[in-house]
Amino acid sequence: MGISEKSVFLEENVLLKNTYKIKSVISYSDLSIVYLVDNQKNNKIQVMKEYYPKLLAIRDLDQKVVVCRLPRLKEKFEQLKKTFAQEAELLKILNHQHIVTYYDDFEENGTCYIVTEYCDGKQFDQFVKGDPKYILSSFFKKTILPLIDTLDYIHKSGIIHRDIKPSNIIIGQDGCPTIIDFGSAINLNETNSKTIFTTSGYSPIEFYSDCSEKGIYSDIYSLTATLYYFLTKSHPLNVSERIIEDRIEPIRKCNRKLSPLVSNVIMWGLAVNYKKRCPSLKFIKIAIYLEYLILKLKKT
Repeated sequence: MGISEKSVFLEENVLLKNTYKIKSVISYSDLSIVYLVDNQKNNKIQVMKEYYPKLLAIRDLDQKVVVCRLPRLKEKFEQLKKTFAQEAELLKILNHQHIVTYYDDFEENGTCYIVTEYCDGKQFDQFVKGDPKYILSSFFKKTILPLIDTLDYIHKSGIIHRDIKPSNIIIGQDGCPTIIDFGSAINLNETNSKTIFTTSGYSPIEFYSDCSEKGIYSDIYSLTATLYYFLTKSHPLNVSERIIEDRIEPIRKCNRKLSPLVSNVIMWGLAVNYKKRCPSLKFIKIAIYLEYLILKLKKT
């Protein structure tokens, strides 16, 4: 973390809303900075996301207030600020044990903040990289099936996440998943004008065009890309590399322990063309459940 990057973060022990004391920086992106905070009213550790579009914003001399860099960028700054705040509105709709819990949102220092629960655990990709000693059948049952059900709940609530990937799934010590970061999420009945930040390997082709329609099938691509990573220990090829000649390796070629059924269904979900993609989470859930039963019988 360079000096120039440090200068944009709120300093340790800064107090916001007379409640949230900054402890440390968790992560930062093009649109926001995520902090670990200490809630002074209930003594709980929580997570706070601050709207800070790094190409448009700068800290004022007090190192707290966020201001737009240039007058001509003000309209874009305010537009992105409104879309950032929409995440809190969507989180208020969702109430599920495997979705990060919303606590608060407010405006201060010329910007806005969203406070959520702190999920103790590892990001899905860190979990996979850690090569934990787990029973595959148990992981399918305790982690993957609840993950599919949670995404189905999100869709039935009229929302698409649009950023499902390993780093946005936290695996708790009990193996249970929690989906986080709804910054790109939208209501299904709204326009798709909200900015999407793509991730190589996990974003479907339709996320690379403002004109393309996005839907449940978009989340299905990202989910199956995440499952592909888990089962092969390698990131799937970026969709742009698959358009002319699709050279993505089939899951069965990388992991012979798996049945042709679950391998084929996941590859179906990874179809570049959404019209040829697995259309429903039900097919994925059935394939994973049958795989769980097979692995359980084999005691794998």
